[in-house]
Amino acid sequence: MTKHSFIDLGEQMIASLKKDADNLAAEAKNLQDSVNTLSEGITAQIEEYSKLLAEMDTRLRTFGESILTAHKKLINSQTHENPSP
Repeated sequence: MTKHSFIDLGEQMIASLKKDADNLAAEAKNLQDSVNTLSEGITAQIEEYSKLLAEMDTRLRTFGESILTAHKKLINSQTHENPSP
């Protein structure tokens, strides 16, 4: 092997390593973009479900308070006898 062919081989190895590094960096960038897109979708879903749960909680509390109020009215009016025959 001559000195000239040894230099050519080294330059080919360096070029190959640089190309592989560039390919890996591009693949990592694509993966990062995919993860960012996925995380944005998950965040939007979490925010939507959080709003739905808050609305359900409000409705449930309102319902519970109306039941408690009706029960207190019934007890305080002393008309809680069993009306069925």
